[in-house]
Amino acid sequence: MARLDWYMRANLRPRHFQLLVALDELRHVGRAAESLNITQPAVSKALGELERSLEVRLFERDPKGLIPTAFGECLIRFSRSMLRELNATHDELRHLKAGTTGSIRVGMLPVAAPSLVPRSVALLKEEAPNTTVVLIEGNSDYLFPMLQEGKVDLIVGTLPVTPQHTGLQYQALHAGEAIVAVCGVQNPLASKKHVTVKDLAGYPLILPPLAAIFREPVEALMEALDMPLPAGTIESGSMTASNTFIRDADAISFYSQHLAQHYTRVSGIHILPLDIPQTITTAPIGVIWPKHSDMLASTRLLIDKLTAVINSVFDTPTPHRHT
Repeated sequence: MARLDWYMRANLRPRHFQLLVALDELRHVGRAAESLNITQPAVSKALGELERSLEVRLFERDPKGLIPTAFGECLIRFSRSMLRELNATHDELRHLKAGTTGSIRVGMLPVAAPSLVPRSVALLKEEAPNTTVVLIEGNSDYLFPMLQEGKVDLIVGTLPVTPQHTGLQYQALHAGEAIVAVCGVQNPLASKKHVTVKDLAGYPLILPPLAAIFREPVEALMEALDMPLPAGTIESGSMTASNTFIRDADAISFYSQHLAQHYTRVSGIHILPLDIPQTITTAPIGVIWPKHSDMLASTRLLIDKLTAVINSVFDTPTPHRHT
């Protein structure tokens, strides 16, 4: 135990953290060596030295590749955390040298990218004009790994009903909003004062991708409406592509209410007067950030501004936090 304590305190280096994360992600010594721009024997030697010094096996070797042991998973989590803090400190120092007062890298899920985050950043810049803000849009499969690797500081958007990623904190800023049906302003349905499910038949339908968090409430809504799933649907995780197809191909889709209202102002989208059960809503909307990570002042300020924007867009929010 004394040797373990000594090695952890005195000998672990960033190169060890990078090695362990690369081996965990790629599960192959050769590919890890290539990603780190070192030789394969150097990777094997460094891993062997780590295991001998810590007196534990970090990876099991089998025909499918490297599999982390319980000891390896523990050290990999620590390595990710250390690399995340190093990246954040590097960015903060760089911005301080440039004369700015802070920086924040924001991952935006589709529900937050068109309006919620831009409006919140505008409020933040009024109070902290020298803060550098980096915005990255993507789906959860793209952004969650970036958050765990320290490439973004937080994610804003729809929260999963059941958190599937360890080491993260989730804070809801709103419990969820209504879902509405939409079409293009040139669609024949746009002139109707009332629309039924039968009226929607025959029009192309755009749905969120199967892996999207928004897909489940949309499917629940279609089931409640007794709306069959037509053949040849389009699955789109891009709001830009969806809006274009809705306008140009007389397609219909389902949007969260605030997004639909946003696009009626800027993108030729029309909200259909379809009776929709009010009991079916989107999943909670909020923020996600790494657990046990010191939140920078710029990140806390952005969350404050997000709360203000959501209060102005939605009903009274219902904050809730879980890990």
